[in-house]
Amino acid sequence: MSRMPQREKGMGKKRKYKKVDTLSGEKIDQILHEIEAAQGQKVTPEELLLMVSSYLDKEPFLTIPLIEALARIPNAETAQLLTGMLAQVEEKWVAKSIKRTLYKLRQRGVRWEEKPSRDEPILRPPKPAEPEGYLGAIDSTGSRIIVIAKPQHLRGLPVVISIVNDLEGIQEFNLREFSKKGFDEFLENSLSSADFPIVTAPAAYCVHLLREASSVSRRISKPLPQGYHEAENEFKDSTWDDPSPIIYQFINEDEVKDRVHLLKESSKLHEIMPFFAWFLPGQELQGYVSSITEAQESKIVLTPEQKDERINGIYMKALHEVFPENKRLLWKRRLEEMAYILLKTGKEEEATLAVSAAIDLQKPFSSIDPNPFIWNLLLKSLYMVIEGDYEEKGKEFSLIVTP
Repeated sequence: MSRMPQREKGMGKKRKYKKVDTLSGEKIDQILHEIEAAQGQKVTPEELLLMVSSYLDKEPFLTIPLIEALARIPNAETAQLLTGMLAQVEEKWVAKSIKRTLYKLRQRGVRWEEKPSRDEPILRPPKPAEPEGYLGAIDSTGSRIIVIAKPQHLRGLPVVISIVNDLEGIQEFNLREFSKKGFDEFLENSLSSADFPIVTAPAAYCVHLLREASSVSRRISKPLPQGYHEAENEFKDSTWDDPSPIIYQFINEDEVKDRVHLLKESSKLHEIMPFFAWFLPGQELQGYVSSITEAQESKIVLTPEQKDERINGIYMKALHEVFPENKRLLWKRRLEEMAYILLKTGKEEEATLAVSAAIDLQKPFSSIDPNPFIWNLLLKSLYMVIEGDYEEKGKEFSLIVTP
């Protein structure tokens, strides 16, 4: 049986394989069609693997795009094909791509039988149950809940419950033990809500996020909580090798970026929770609030157009000063993490909008058409502070919202 093709000399990292030209895309569609036809004719997994290997031996640059495209054929036969490919590959980047596609198939409800090796004994001790991971939505301060449970065969369910913040590291950390039923009830009744849901996630990714938070704690010289090192050691085998946020295993960045209509519609995210409750800290805005109030109440005779221009200038100044590069990237990551929560709660369209807004935050703001999500976040935050000040004085305030 031919082996899976190796990476060609001089080829770059795996992300370079994501871009497929038109001819290559047509070739992949053709291979997918032949795979489906072969599956319909009950071709054996071994024969199907030979067929696919022969294609990739001739055109190895199709390896990653084809593996990713196999997620479009969600059945057990496709999963068996991928597991056969996984047994042959030697390079980790190909193996990781296969595992991602298998994960997507499992997420879509595909189940398959994993055949044991002939060398394995018929009777063997049960494998330890896989850890379970859960992630909460992010609030406007950057805090969220991370839960990791490790089922035991003869004992209860040890659970790590942590609140982490992308600026402050680990804020709370608890180790508890539940029965399975008690844990399910705790998740539903005590941790999850309609506005801030808890969703399932790979335990390895949850451990990865917890480790990220511990790094933040160390960076700001904040002591790690009691029990953290024991928990980290307990989950030492749960590793997440992909540096990208998990949402990019479900939404392809290349299919979203540069789609202007998606970016423009991202401002609509503020109409739903938890984005509706996202506001910037008032103390960061106080100086701009004072400038806007002065412009509104100025005794200098200005035309409405001049006053609007002056106030809009303050808005733009605030945009660039409140969101330097490090803050842009911070909010980018928050949007990416929230996109996964949206996707898992059935809001696929909103998840795509969040990814679109996040991708746009990779580059500096346009002075003509700034990132719609961040622009609206800034405006509503300013408005909330100013409106509060005016209400105390018994006055009304009109917000100018054009960039």
